[in-house]
Amino acid sequence: MFIRFFKNNTPSYFFILPLFALVFWIVAFMGVPPLVSSHSSSLFNAMAGYVNAFRFIGTCVSFLLVTTGAFLINLVFNESEILERKTFLPALFYFVFMSNNESMLVFHPAMIANIFIILSIHSMYNGYRKTVAFSQLFDAGMLLSVASVFYFPSIILFPVLIFGLIVFRAYNWREWLITLFGALVPYCFVLTYCFWNDSLLAYWHDKLAYFVYHDRPSFEFTSSFYFLMTMAVIIAFLSLSKLANSVLAGSQKAKKNLIYIIWFFLFSIASLLLAPDLVSPYFSVLAIPFTFFASSYFFTMKKEGWGEILFLLLISAILVNDFAKYF
Repeated sequence: MFIRFFKNNTPSYFFILPLFALVFWIVAFMGVPPLVSSHSSSLFNAMAGYVNAFRFIGTCVSFLLVTTGAFLINLVFNESEILERKTFLPALFYFVFMSNNESMLVFHPAMIANIFIILSIHSMYNGYRKTVAFSQLFDAGMLLSVASVFYFPSIILFPVLIFGLIVFRAYNWREWLITLFGALVPYCFVLTYCFWNDSLLAYWHDKLAYFVYHDRPSFEFTSSFYFLMTMAVIIAFLSLSKLANSVLAGSQKAKKNLIYIIWFFLFSIASLLLAPDLVSPYFSVLAIPFTFFASSYFFTMKKEGWGEILFLLLISAILVNDFAKYF
């Protein structure tokens, strides 16, 4: 029912999908404590101070950010022709993965970083068939760098950007240099601001080096989060198995897409090593590759009944976890 419905692509889904997502966010509007992280970027802390001053406004802003990310990743899928035809499945699964428990329904830095990461991927894909793609690659580097300004662990995705140059572009040292310049621009502004305010050393220790030397906290997740991750891993495995068979007979671009997203997935997992705390909001970066795996798998699935069962199990676990404490 749900999978078959969202497989299509009509303008009305721009209104239907947020209404569907509000079911997950009802618990957030009931009141969820904001995320407390003493090592977030100064820019995020400044924004959080205004956003979290009024909890309802903070929830609205968070919902808007997830909605924006869902539509952006759907745009990447449709414009890049990753799937055979246009669909709203990527937006649907991004909503699900970004709303899987109440601790993710708050304003957090990874939520903002995902927007810029998706835009960076979009710029990379836009330069795929262009003879000269200097502006697209500069944007890709700059946008990924902005993502790391908000959420520093996303800086570990820079090797994926370089890998994208290797996979999607013929070697051109100017493109590599321009991508690097784009990545350096945001930090030129940040470090200049810190130097001007005599806070450069504090920024280094509290915002950058902390992510490397701090002790790792223990895992403390809800049962539904473990269930969701298990489901996501199963879907990813099934998707990779199915894609590996179909890609061998597919186009060269399909093969490159699969290789690129696998590397993105591996480095997304590695970003957790730099996370300030091992809490579910910092798993948000994984929502991007999982959206690719889930959308590809459910879109090409011939037994739609099995797909609906998997999806309903996923939704049920999330809803039970979110609303169990109210009964």
